[in-house]
Amino acid sequence: MELFTAAEDLRLFNAYQIIKEAVRIPAKSSPLKFFLITLTLILPLSVIQLLFEVHTSVLYDTFENYFSGHDSSPSYKQFIRTYSIQEFFYLLSLFLFFLLSASAIVFTVASLYASKPVSFVPTLFAIPRIFKHLVLTFFYALLLMIINYMSYRIPILVLISKNINGAWLVGFITVSAFINVIVDYCVTALWHLASVISVLEPNVYGLAAMKKSKQLLRGRTKTALELAYLYLGATWFAEVVFELAMRFPIHFMVKLLLGLLCLFLLAVVNLTGLLVQTVFFFACKSHHNQVVDKKVLYDHLGGYDLGDKSAAFNPSAGSVEMQSLVKDHDRVGYQPVAVNATIDTVGDQNVENGDP
Repeated sequence: MELFTAAEDLRLFNAYQIIKEAVRIPAKSSPLKFFLITLTLILPLSVIQLLFEVHTSVLYDTFENYFSGHDSSPSYKQFIRTYSIQEFFYLLSLFLFFLLSASAIVFTVASLYASKPVSFVPTLFAIPRIFKHLVLTFFYALLLMIINYMSYRIPILVLISKNINGAWLVGFITVSAFINVIVDYCVTALWHLASVISVLEPNVYGLAAMKKSKQLLRGRTKTALELAYLYLGATWFAEVVFELAMRFPIHFMVKLLLGLLCLFLLAVVNLTGLLVQTVFFFACKSHHNQVVDKKVLYDHLGGYDLGDKSAAFNPSAGSVEMQSLVKDHDRVGYQPVAVNATIDTVGDQNVENGDP
C-alpha cells in the first residue's frame, strides 16, 4: 500500500490537502509506532510547552513589577535570577524534545515511504545519528530568529530613548511587529523543511540544508506560510487556554480537565505538525520534478540505523547486500555492496592469477 498520494497529485496539494494526507499516515501504516513516539517524546514536549508558557508569563510579570519599582528588594532580585535560570532550562528542554521528536517522526515516515521495516526500538537507535544534523540546522535557524528579533527591538528602543512618542511611534511599532511576525513565519517554514532535508538528504545539513530548503520553497512559499501559520496558531491557542485555566479562580477539577484537554490538543498538534512537514518535503520535491528514489533513500536510512539488520536487505535490488567497511564522503553511514558483485570480482582475480 502506498504511503502517499501519487507524486503528480501531491505536487498540486494545498495546505489543507497536505494536512489531510499527513493525518492519514498513522492509520495507513502502524498506529502503534506513532503512539509510542507520541507517548515517549511528543507528550513530554507538549508538557514542557505548556509549563514554559505559564513560566514565561510569570517571569514577564515579575520583570514588569521589578522595573516599575514596585519591588526591588534583594530577595526579589534573587527570585528573578532563579526564575531566569529555570526559564533557560525550560527553553533548552523545549528545543531538545522538539528535535528528538522531529528525528523520530521524519525517520519513521521516510522508512515507511521507502518500504523499510522499522520498529520503535531501531528508531531510538537511529535518533542520536540524526540528532546532531538537526542541531546544526537549528543553529542557523536560531541565528535568523535572533537577527529578526534584534532588528525589531533595537529600532524601537532607540526611538523610545530619544523620547519619540505619540501616534508616529505607535504606527512604527505596529508595522514593525507585523513584519516581525511574517519573517518569523518564514524562518519557521524554512527551518521545518530544512530539518526534514537534514534527515533525508545525504550530507545536507546545517547551512546547506537551509539553502536547499530555500530552493525547494520556490513556488511553494504561500503553502509553507499557511502551514506555519496553522501550526503556530494552534499551539498558541492551546497554550493560551491552558494559561487562562491555571490563572482564573475556577474549581480544581475544571482546571484539571482543561489542562488535560490542552495537553491532548497540543500533543495532537505537534504530531500532526511533524507529519505535515515530512509530507510537505515530498510535495516540494515533486513540485520541482525531483524524484525521491526509494532505493537510495532505503540505503541512506540504513546508514542511520546500523543496529537494524533489515537494513542489509534492499527490497528493490533483488539480491542480498552487505555493508562495506569503508565510508563514502558523499553518503551518510556505510554503503551497501552487492554480494554477487564481490564474488564476481574474486573470480576475475583468480582468472588473472591462473587459478581455476
